[in-house]
Amino acid sequence: MKKIIALFVLVVTTPFIGCDTNDDDFYNTEYVRVNGLINVETQSNYQVGDKLYINCNANRLVTEVGQTTPLDIRKTTNNAPSLSFSYVLEKQTSPTEWTTVTIPNAQIDLTAGAIESIGFYMATANYNALTDSYQFRAGLPLLSAGTYKLSYGYNSSATDVVELRSNSRSSDITLMIYTTSNAVNSEGNYIFTVN
Repeated sequence: MKKIIALFVLVVTTPFIGCDTNDDDFYNTEYVRVNGLINVETQSNYQVGDKLYINCNANRLVTEVGQTTPLDIRKTTNNAPSLSFSYVLEKQTSPTEWTTVTIPNAQIDLTAGAIESIGFYMATANYNALTDSYQFRAGLPLLSAGTYKLSYGYNSSATDVVELRSNSRSSDITLMIYTTSNAVNSEGNYIFTVN
């Protein structure tokens, strides 16, 4: 009887031993740090009607922080067609209040990649075979005077990095690239004034 109970316990518990509740393992996510892949095209001053350009130019081969051998994004992700990141533009409405600035897609000057205005901006850097890199560039028109701030990662609490995620197929590795952007302060914001 003891053998039957032991066999029963073994058969019933075996399927649960291999269960993994870690989403990163389930979704096959790998994390790397590569600095300087996203930039704000800053100006010394902005006027109403100017555009604030954000760009991402990620070469296929990148150098991870602390590594000497280049990482091949295409090979690692099994040729992911694009990389995505999010950002938010806000305008100051009082000393402590900021309001999200939403520009309709038709008014955004998109020169590379794709963008979607959905209460924040979802940017997609598409792979360009001619340059062997992932590229995004879009300009948001600055429609009124005031103080503005740009921050990355609508759904992230990170302030020192921008999360750049590969849009991989579900069976392939998803690469989460923690990168930096110029012009942001220690709180993760680019603050500027439009005259």
